[in-house]
Amino acid sequence: MDLEMAVPEDQRPVNELAALKQAWLYSWVRAVLPLGDYVKRLALVFGFFFAFVGAPIADQTFDFSKTPLEFVLSAGIGSSLVVAIAMVRIYLGWSYVGDRLLSAAVPYEETGWYDGQTFVKPPEVLTRDRLLATYEVRPTLAKLRSTLLGMGGILLVTALLLLGLIKAGTDADGVYGRGSMPVPRQVTADGVLYGKRVKDLRELADNDELAAEEAAAQGGVPGYCGDRLLRAYAGGQYCSKFDK
Repeated sequence: MDLEMAVPEDQRPVNELAALKQAWLYSWVRAVLPLGDYVKRLALVFGFFFAFVGAPIADQTFDFSKTPLEFVLSAGIGSSLVVAIAMVRIYLGWSYVGDRLLSAAVPYEETGWYDGQTFVKPPEVLTRDRLLATYEVRPTLAKLRSTLLGMGGILLVTALLLLGLIKAGTDADGVYGRGSMPVPRQVTADGVLYGKRVKDLRELADNDELAAEEAAAQGGVPGYCGDRLLRAYAGGQYCSKFDK
C-alpha cells in the first residue's frame, strides 16, 4: 500500500530529492562527488564566468597591458560574486528539500494553491525521509557552506588587495591610473608650478637654473596635464599619451 497516496508524486519529499539529484544545476554538488572532481567543476564554472563576465567588465576599468594585477583581481571578484550567487541558489534548493524530508508533516497542493493540505508522515515514511536527509542532504549542505565561507574569505582578501593597489595608484590629485605622472605643487593664476623653489613663472625667464629645475620636476610632461581643471580646459587628449 502506498503510504503517501494523498500527496501528488512530484510533491513527495523523496521524489523532490530524486529530481534534485538529476537536475544539472544541483546534481554536481552532491556529497558523493569526490572532492577533487568537485573542485575541478567549481574551477570550470569560475573560469567560464571569468572569461565571459568578469574579464569584459574589468576591461572597462583596467588595461591588462598596464595594470594586469588589478585587471585579474577585478575580474576575479566579479566572477566570484556570480558563482557565489549561484551557490547560494543551489544551497537554498538543497536546504528546502532537506527541511521537507526532516519534517514530520509537509504541506502540499492537491490541484492548486487554493486547496493546500498538510500530510502527516507515517512512522515508516518519516524514518526513511530522515535517513535520506541525514546521509544525503546534510553532507551536501555542509560542503556548500564550506564553499561559500571559503569564497567569502577569498572575496574579502581580493577586494582589500585591489583597494590597496588602487589607493597606491592614486596620485595626490585624487586620480587613479596616471601612474608616476608628477602632481603640481601649486596652481597659480599665471600657471602651474612643480618645483619647490619657484614662486612665480616669471622667475623662469631670467633664471636658467630655476628653469632647469622646474623642467625636471615636470618630468617631461606639459604642466597643465597634472591638474584636472587645466587638463580639461586644454581638451585632455594631448595629455593622454603621458598617462601611465
